[in-house]
Amino acid sequence: MGSDCGPGGSQSRAVWCAHVDGWTTLHTNCDQGQRPSNQRNCFRVCDWHKDLYDWKLGAWNECVPVSARTFGAPRQFTCSGGEEGIQIREVGCMLKSDGSPAEDAICEYFEPKPRLEQACLIPCPQDCVVSEYSPWTSCSKTCGTGLRNRVRSVLVPPLFGGAGCPNLTEFQSCKPGPCTGPEGLYSLRVGPWSTCALPQTRTARQAKRRKGKGQGLRERGGVKDAETRELIQKKRSRNRLNRQESPFWDIQVGYQTREVTCIHRNGSRVVRKR
Repeated sequence: MGSDCGPGGSQSRAVWCAHVDGWTTLHTNCDQGQRPSNQRNCFRVCDWHKDLYDWKLGAWNECVPVSARTFGAPRQFTCSGGEEGIQIREVGCMLKSDGSPAEDAICEYFEPKPRLEQACLIPCPQDCVVSEYSPWTSCSKTCGTGLRNRVRSVLVPPLFGGAGCPNLTEFQSCKPGPCTGPEGLYSLRVGPWSTCALPQTRTARQAKRRKGKGQGLRERGGVKDAETRELIQKKRSRNRLNRQESPFWDIQVGYQTREVTCIHRNGSRVVRKR
């Protein structure tokens, strides 16, 4: 039925009502609502379809242990050389022109369906391996309580789910001895930085300098001839335009201050000598 090749064909089959013992009976004795269909559409494959259809192979997924698929949960065992696993992928027939899916029977007409599973090997977990600690550094203080540390490096990073690396640096308090000199009596207390302020005296001085320069030019302007005055005016206009176009014209340099106080260990302030 239908065309000789491609879609549009149909397949039919016989459907009858049968007794549990195997002999046939009237169709009215069976539930008609559950009667299977006796006809369906089909695709008739011809040799020239080989150029139009092909298998589409998906990427292999992560290797899953065989024990997890067989028993439902990983079983405890001693890993030596790796564990057997299984990888799966999606395989389907497609139309080459637009990649749309097609019935597997079309591609199976020309070649068997590629395998959906393959064996794989899961490497044994490799825990992190670190070196021995280096010698302790010298104490950070010459008296009182200070700190010293030692470090170690990573020789082999963790692989395939192995244990992570431990801390690579270790600290320890140290006490070279009691402080008896000025180092143990005084300390500096540094306050926060204030808000950024513009140097007013410097700004005013620059404004005064610019004003005096302009007056000097105006005073000497009477001596210059008309051509010289025109050149000066053009230069001023060009400088004004350059300042307006520059992205750094509005940036001003300010300053911040903070309070630094010398404190005796009894809490009293000490006047700093200048």
